[in-house]
Amino acid sequence: MYITYCRNQRSLDPVDSTQYRRDAAAGEYRPTYLIHVSDWEKVPGKQVKTGYCALSYVWEQSGDVVQKENGEYDCIDNGRHCIVEGYDMNKGDLTTMTLTEEEKYEVQFLPSTRSMATIKHVTYKELLQQICKDFEIEYLWYDKVCIDQSDHEVKLREIKQMHKIYSNACYTVAMVPEVHIYDPKDFDTTNPVYDNIGASTITWFDIVQKSLWWKRSWTLEETMSSKRILVIGTDTHFWQHSFHTCDIPTTNDAFSGKMLDFANQQQGGGSVNQALNEAHFRTSSKEHDKIFSLVNIFPDMFKNMKINYKTDIKTTFHHFYRTIATHNLSILSFGPNSFNNGEEFRVNTMKNHNLPSWTGVSGLHLNKHITTITTWLQHQHSICDDMLLHISTKYYKTLSVLPYEFGCFSPLFHDKDQWDEEFEKFEKRWEAKGASNTVEEDHALIDWAVRMLITLGHYATHYYQPQDASVMHARPLALTEDCDECIILPILLKSYGLLINKVKESPVLYLSDGYTHDYLLPVIKKCVDDANGTKERYKAIGIYFLGSTLNKDFISDDPDEILNSIFGDDIHSEAKEFIIQ
Repeated sequence: MYITYCRNQRSLDPVDSTQYRRDAAAGEYRPTYLIHVSDWEKVPGKQVKTGYCALSYVWEQSGDVVQKENGEYDCIDNGRHCIVEGYDMNKGDLTTMTLTEEEKYEVQFLPSTRSMATIKHVTYKELLQQICKDFEIEYLWYDKVCIDQSDHEVKLREIKQMHKIYSNACYTVAMVPEVHIYDPKDFDTTNPVYDNIGASTITWFDIVQKSLWWKRSWTLEETMSSKRILVIGTDTHFWQHSFHTCDIPTTNDAFSGKMLDFANQQQGGGSVNQALNEAHFRTSSKEHDKIFSLVNIFPDMFKNMKINYKTDIKTTFHHFYRTIATHNLSILSFGPNSFNNGEEFRVNTMKNHNLPSWTGVSGLHLNKHITTITTWLQHQHSICDDMLLHISTKYYKTLSVLPYEFGCFSPLFHDKDQWDEEFEKFEKRWEAKGASNTVEEDHALIDWAVRMLITLGHYATHYYQPQDASVMHARPLALTEDCDECIILPILLKSYGLLINKVKESPVLYLSDGYTHDYLLPVIKKCVDDANGTKERYKAIGIYFLGSTLNKDFISDDPDEILNSIFGDDIHSEAKEFIIQ
């Protein structure tokens, strides 16, 4: 597969980001080798005193994919990448697939020039050289050149350093050729109110829904290790940096708040669930890479794990999830991978590995930073060789739950339009009364459901209403499967929601302003009864949303008080062992 790069790119940035890119500083670490772009010489990284950029790309977009005799695949570059000069984006249409490649760019300039656009076929190396020249990049880390591909041991050693390579780069250059201009009118700079909103919205659709780059496991690691990113498409580009390390305004999207600078977030690093939120929907040419890319995102947790493609794939997957759950039970913070009408959000790529329910593989992890709070309601947990999660505690509570009227398990007819109408009604009530006001009883259930969607990104599927209590005391659950009875465990999960403020001069630029805190508990259900000496088995099926102090759902943020209000009357004389499969 070959890609096209138009030199007269249009920027999606609401403000000129050129100086930001020039000022971006590299960390202290230097890769083993870097490329001096102008002459394409490979030089030792320790000799480079200035900064460098790291390349993120999909290898099958760098040439022709061929299968070798040993069954492995390789990418051969036959020099058919395109550099286009003088393309008039106000007249051309890159989306017209009926035209030949040359015809797409043989578009006249403005009438006064009567010039024609020119197209030059180049190798991927020459394409990168031109891009680096246009964006003033002197040194580049490009795995195909900077790593000796013929030396297996060297490759494994360098893979272990990937998080350092990307986190210490001035910024990452992401090649996403699926991003291109649909309508030049979206770039109407004469109207400062819009700030390229139309073009930005379409670009995000291109990246998330269409691009190979967004779907790959390795590019997830590369992005989450980076602090800043320059996304380069066919004829447009944009610059993005992290909310967590910059006081420079940025746009609010999937990069700024969650993925960029993942390992250096102010809360003490990214959380497991945020990585799994993306990882369970990524693909790779080798199944092992789905795990090895994640291992690099958590280098401290997996510092003793060897990257070995000869290890059985089942063993590799089990080692990874067992290590995570042993360290951090925020892996249990997931809900359904579906809209309120049951339609899937995204296609899961991990289901074929027969993973246990507690990995969250049947759902969708929360995309916010989640921590596990340990308090006086102590529990013990471990994972056995059979990948069963054992949790022992004296504190647990059985809930009788009902499906939401507009949820995916509702016996009534439901559709997305119906939900959207309720959402609009909620927003009007919110604006009229404010967050601190008590909701009316008639609106309590739907308002909780909307709060869960806004706060955690999940549609409510069920709700729990205490016996003899009004609906005002009900709370929503987001479950991966239907049930009428479930169990909540005293594992208090704390969600960090990023607060952002708009910059007055622009409707699309924001600055970070601290965090809000919401609380939730993991939910399990019995799936195998105790019979013939077999111990009961349970499944992890989702989360129970408790709320926050900001909305006056609790008196304080003290974990003891929060858990005592829920489990204070549910202490059992002996600890019960829940075996979750």
